[in-house]
Amino acid sequence: MGVSNLDYDYCIVGAGPSGLTAAYRLLQAGKRVLLIERDSRVGGLAKSHTYGAHIFDTGPKRFHTDDPQVTAFIDEVTGRKIMSIDRSTEVYFLNRYFNWPLTTQDVLKLPPSMAFKCLYDLLTKKPIQDKDSFHDHVRTKYGEALYKVFFKPYTQKFLRWDSEDIHSDWATTGINRTIIDNRINVTSFGNILKALLLPSKVKTEFLYPVAGGFGGFYEQLYQLCRNYKGFHLSLNDTLQAIERKDEVLELKLQSGRKVVCGDLIWSGNINHLSALIHQKGNLNFLNTIFYNLICREDEVLNRRAQWIYVSRGDSLISRITCMRAFAGYTCPPGYYNLICELTDSQRSPKYMINPAEHTQGVIKELKEMSFIRSNASVEEVHINPVRDTYPIYHKLYHKDFGASAFQVKKFSKHIHLLGRSGAFWYNNSDHSIRFALEMAQRLLNQDQRPFDFRHYFGGTLTVTPPSEA
Repeated sequence: MGVSNLDYDYCIVGAGPSGLTAAYRLLQAGKRVLLIERDSRVGGLAKSHTYGAHIFDTGPKRFHTDDPQVTAFIDEVTGRKIMSIDRSTEVYFLNRYFNWPLTTQDVLKLPPSMAFKCLYDLLTKKPIQDKDSFHDHVRTKYGEALYKVFFKPYTQKFLRWDSEDIHSDWATTGINRTIIDNRINVTSFGNILKALLLPSKVKTEFLYPVAGGFGGFYEQLYQLCRNYKGFHLSLNDTLQAIERKDEVLELKLQSGRKVVCGDLIWSGNINHLSALIHQKGNLNFLNTIFYNLICREDEVLNRRAQWIYVSRGDSLISRITCMRAFAGYTCPPGYYNLICELTDSQRSPKYMINPAEHTQGVIKELKEMSFIRSNASVEEVHINPVRDTYPIYHKLYHKDFGASAFQVKKFSKHIHLLGRSGAFWYNNSDHSIRFALEMAQRLLNQDQRPFDFRHYFGGTLTVTPPSEA
């Protein structure tokens, strides 16, 4: 079948940050693109939800890149209409709130015995023994005491997995920026004392849309895609079958439509792709339930940070996002709205079965943490369950991913893995943009150099697919 018989040059599964970015660049090059999205709206994990005058992102979302390619793309999409905001993050452990990244001052505010253990760990750092171990990576960088009281309970609750079986890549991608204080050369107690004279936090600036919440950016990007005649979008749709025919792919959609394309870009769950090519995918993902709480401002007791990590291992809440702390326009006057995240394993779901059942438990925990005054502090709750939110890196995950990626390439060289779910790599939105820009350049033969996205995104591991032998 010749190229002239193609319905589309490219079909892209997933209209999230990476899928939309790749579609736009390919459309700019004159290509015909079909974007297939399982939800009723574009945006993926970056979409925002509006309830009257209240805007909620899907968790804490912002651009925090100094990559010139990404910032140029953001300017291109927004017409340079983007605002800067300061970072403010806290952690909740040992029944207290602390700044994050932790400073030396914060360490010294810990209970005396814990402060001593943390300072001792800082002064007696040991080299990494097992480069693949999350525990060893954290112990070397932060100390055993902080691992036990914060990183271990938080990680096991968040990932629904034994932290002793988590790969160090989760540390380098998930918490690489959460350092104690990168201005401090902790080689002696004298340096610790000098550090006490430093400001308490390092200022970090993010970028955030001037309207529409974070999802407003991707709505703008979608509108730009719509300007091209070669662009088509199929919402509430998924792929049901893939067939190879000569040098093209024939696709059958859930909607009943059949299309022929030259290349397929997959940013959905890679396990689903494996099933379509009659293989078994063994990768592990999390689902997340986002509880969007409309709260009276005077009823919220902690109004200092954009998001807060909750370490307590037996709590429902993993993270709290405060929308007004990102942008005042997201909350009407008198309101201070919260997003509480509850993660759930895909393989052994517990909370996604009936998310509403856990609403009162979430509110109860907020009261116990002295975050809100009472149940009456919350006027409305809107529940947003989302699938495929985070990959789980157990120690041997690279073998499972390598096997899946190898089978995909063996099936067809015209299928390309992209994004957090497709490439099984934890990306922020700005990372997803860069990843998609690089893929579009390669597909358009503008740059044939391989893009080492794992290294770019902070990983330590090179995933090697198994050989055909």
